[in-house]
Amino acid sequence: MRYPPALFLAALALVVSAPASAVWVRVIALGPNYAQLEINQGKVHTLRPGDDTPEGVRLVSLSPTHAEVRANGITQKLSLGQKMAPMAVLQADARGHYLSEIAINGRRTRAVVDTGASGVSLSRNEAERLGIAWQAGRPVTMQTAAGNRPAHVVTLASVQVGSITLDNVDAVVSSEANAPAITLLGMSFLGRVEMKQQGNQLLLMQLR
Repeated sequence: MRYPPALFLAALALVVSAPASAVWVRVIALGPNYAQLEINQGKVHTLRPGDDTPEGVRLVSLSPTHAEVRANGITQKLSLGQKMAPMAVLQADARGHYLSEIAINGRRTRAVVDTGASGVSLSRNEAERLGIAWQAGRPVTMQTAAGNRPAHVVTLASVQVGSITLDNVDAVVSSEANAPAITLLGMSFLGRVEMKQQGNQLLLMQLR
């Protein structure tokens, strides 16, 4: 699936923040002065420009071919049948790493995308700062560049990146106080979203 360049630009123009409840939106009809939007693959709303739905979706403007919709903190022009979903757009740094502010169990931290990590990975100190009861997790042995190290597997209640929020995400907490130096956003999260790379941007789209 290809996504229009305007979607990337709109998302990059915003500071990452999550709405109260992320939504999926699809345009199912365009009229001369209204649009019909399907919300969360269920409820259908008929809106005029400036109208809002109870789910927090706004019809910003209308043209014969597009509805300009604001949802999930992003404004996007959608053609008939086109969808928008909770998403995040990450910008690569000078080394090609994708860094982002994320929320774990509602508390903010910095993380780097790591497709080589099976799960979200945190140091002991960072887990304690975030209020994670890592000692109650399942003991495992973690392979690191410095050799095998003890760790604990835990389940995070929620992980939020951009307007994407996933519940019950597996994570590994290292026994080392400060390693990894930054939280690793691994495949226990990334494997549950759609990823698309375009230039130095990485688009994450939440699957329904």
